[in-house]
Amino acid sequence: MPTVLIVDDDAAIRGMLYDLLRDQYECNTASSAEEAFQYLEVEHYDAIITDIAMPGTTGVELLKRVQLRDENTPVILISGKGSEQDPKSLLELGAFAYLTKPFDLEEIEQVVERAVAEK
Repeated sequence: MPTVLIVDDDAAIRGMLYDLLRDQYECNTASSAEEAFQYLEVEHYDAIITDIAMPGTTGVELLKRVQLRDENTPVILISGKGSEQDPKSLLELGAFAYLTKPFDLEEIEQVVERAVAEK
């Protein structure tokens, strides 16, 4: 079963994404990028979904660290602030996709499915 790491400081978002994806993927959740780094030390993921704006290390920094380890790991960035980052610049950094909250659950499922398939 493909593996997905969900990283968001908002427990409701983490729970919603976990519930949405858990039947098709083995999911782990982290409430911060620092916690995600701990998972990444011991596990390889087929896709990572991360919020951009989190206390401490940002989702963009997480993306950069993942790219250094394995540039083929798709990282899907999500944000509650649409103008926070330029989507094009995030994709140039190596993000697989950029979605703004509130996002469509069907869209998330499709993006994760594409990310895992392209891995």
